[in-house]
Amino acid sequence: MLIDILLSIVIGIVIFFIIELTIQKIVFSVREQFPWLITEKDEIPNLSKDGLAKFIPHGFDSELGWVRKPLTSNQEKGKHSTTEWNVDKNSARKNPSFDNLNSLISCYGDSFTFSRQVNDDETWPHYLSKSLNSNVLNFGVGNYGIDQSLLRLKREFPTNKTEIVVLAVVPETICRILSIWKHYYEYGNTFGFKPRFIIKENKLVQLKNPIDNISKFEHYEDYLEYIKANDFFYKNKFLKEKISFPYSITVLKNFRRNFEIISWVRKIKQLKKRKKDFSKIEWNTMKIIMQINLNWRVNLFQDLHSCKLLKMIIQEYVNYSKEMNFKPIFIFLPQKDDLMFIKNNFHFFKEFQNELKSIEDLTLLDVTDNLLHEKNLDDFYSDDNDYGGHFTKYGNKTISELIIGQLKNFNLI
Repeated sequence: MLIDILLSIVIGIVIFFIIELTIQKIVFSVREQFPWLITEKDEIPNLSKDGLAKFIPHGFDSELGWVRKPLTSNQEKGKHSTTEWNVDKNSARKNPSFDNLNSLISCYGDSFTFSRQVNDDETWPHYLSKSLNSNVLNFGVGNYGIDQSLLRLKREFPTNKTEIVVLAVVPETICRILSIWKHYYEYGNTFGFKPRFIIKENKLVQLKNPIDNISKFEHYEDYLEYIKANDFFYKNKFLKEKISFPYSITVLKNFRRNFEIISWVRKIKQLKKRKKDFSKIEWNTMKIIMQINLNWRVNLFQDLHSCKLLKMIIQEYVNYSKEMNFKPIFIFLPQKDDLMFIKNNFHFFKEFQNELKSIEDLTLLDVTDNLLHEKNLDDFYSDDNDYGGHFTKYGNKTISELIIGQLKNFNLI
């Protein structure tokens, strides 16, 4: 009897380890092709030396985390062709035909302000210039949170003063302000260390960029305890999605997410091996991730603490405007999946947007309602998928027209 029990236990253990090793092998194989399926190795990932060699001279900033460096340029895919962006000596995006004119407006924000995936003369700040016949400074930086944009404003404005400042960000900024290492939210973005603000005794307190010196990249793990303690997504997202031993159990924690990712990655791999077309399903894995990220920002706009922090950052923006004597404008620039969610569900940041009306001296512009009435959103966004990428030339022109119209309504121009 005892021997039978022991034999059953041994067989059970053997079967468990066979299953465990099989699942581990599958997970590691998929992880090599799709970095968003994270494992315990992603707790302390190796920072690519080649990647750092490119990032440090072209992007690293000790205060802000990263920035567009003066006199840099690059090319990327647009809606119909390759596009090019160029940065001037002041680290603003070049504004052809208007660079030498006086500046009425300066713009700060993320990649939707910088206007990725279009040429320098196809950004919405450029179209503002054409309407106003004056230079419009574009200090947008890709992947910035509104926290970094505010700090960038405080750095640049004293030497680049304008009568009006436009702070324009994607709604996802509510996620970005909770992060101090982008890797915990956007897995694989391992160079993305940044400052953030927290609320302490009902006051806004800045936490500085933990990797504020180039030498710290070599031993960034020395600062991980501080980073983990101050990054919302480490405990709330990263640890919950991390797959580790026992793999057969942790895979089940997010079974639908993990199963769909593994299935699509393996299917794409098989099609590649057989030299078959996989273009129709290539986006399916990232679609899963983008949906999860969309859910995060929808939920965080219903979270009182996150909304309070975001509002306090915007209030600080208005406080700075009074100190430096400029008119502060704020705009949410929605991504395509934001608009699709709103159309099919509810306007998830409308209540917060209305709350901003209580901030004295802030001019709040709204382009979302106009975009919701557009029949073909694909004309406005550069990528033909659910995420949509950035605004097209046509999209930027429309945004500039909406901004001009509302600025006139507020008698600001």
